[in-house]
Amino acid sequence: MSKSNRRSRDGDTPTSMNVTRKQFDWSETRPSAAVTEYISAMTGREQTDFAPLYETIDPEALDSLLDSPKRSTPVSISFEYADHSVTVRSDGELVIEAPSSSIGR
Repeated sequence: MSKSNRRSRDGDTPTSMNVTRKQFDWSETRPSAAVTEYISAMTGREQTDFAPLYETIDPEALDSLLDSPKRSTPVSISFEYADHSVTVRSDGELVIEAPSSSIGR
């Protein structure tokens, strides 16, 4: 299935009950900010309800690795944050797998 067929109008792509994909432009949005803001939006909770991202991964390193204009090969970084499985890709895709009980809270 092509990316254009998977995307909804707002850029969110629910692929199953608990996996969501969203496309970003890392030159406009820092990957570290996208992770915390999107999980907050998905759960309906404030960002301050979660532990700081830096307790899981170095936000500056994440941003630097994904938004490097000199990169010639794709990069994908996966980690757990706020009980969600997170994958951030250098092509701008953010994939979040949430525990099924946290969706729609």
